Amino acid sequence: MKNFNRKIKGAIITLVVCLIAFIGFSKAGILFSDGGKNIITVSTTKKTFDPNSYVASMVSVVAPEPTTESTTTTTSKVTTTSLVTTKDSYVWGGEVLTKSKGVVYGPSGKETYYNLNMTSVINAMRRAGYTEEEYPYWIRDDGVKMLGDYVIVAANYEIRPKGTILQTSLGNGIVCDTGGFAKNNPTQIDVAVSW
Repeated sequence: MKNFNRKIKGAIITLVVCLIAFIGFSKAGILFSDGGKNIITVSTTKKTFDPNSYVASMVSVVAPEPTTESTTTTTSKVTTTSLVTTKDSYVWGGEVLTKSKGVVYGPSGKETYYNLNMTSVINAMRRAGYTEEEYPYWIRDDGVKMLGDYVIVAANYEIRPKGTILQTSLGNGIVCDTGGFAKNNPTQIDVAVSW
């Protein structure tokens, strides 16, 4: 077991080194593999690499055997968090945000929802480099508004800057917007829906 834990730590350290070396070439993220057994998807929170203030968050690890172990490794300016799952996205076992519930406490904290015209939000994301080809805007069958594979959320930009990838009760989300709620509830997220 100790050898296995050492191998995991070694793989995470290797990942961090590779991430630092290649992050400048990534627009939406990097896909790593350890020879075909595990695939690690890293989604970055910023479009350009600034070695003085940079955070990258690992969205998912696909492992051959399911496990619930969670590992966090921190080095001087790069923080990576891995969630081990059996799919390309994490599994949330708690309450899911719905129109009738209105408020739930999901994996990233308090969640509410809003339904507004997203034209200006999507245009701002396009200007930030999130292209229509890579990040099409669409509405899921359950009414959740999406940017590519990500649930559109509003958050406090001081805590979660635009482009931050985070987990919601409805799937992996991307911060595209903010709102007045952020002043009184700085950790709250607001999910964009058509309800």
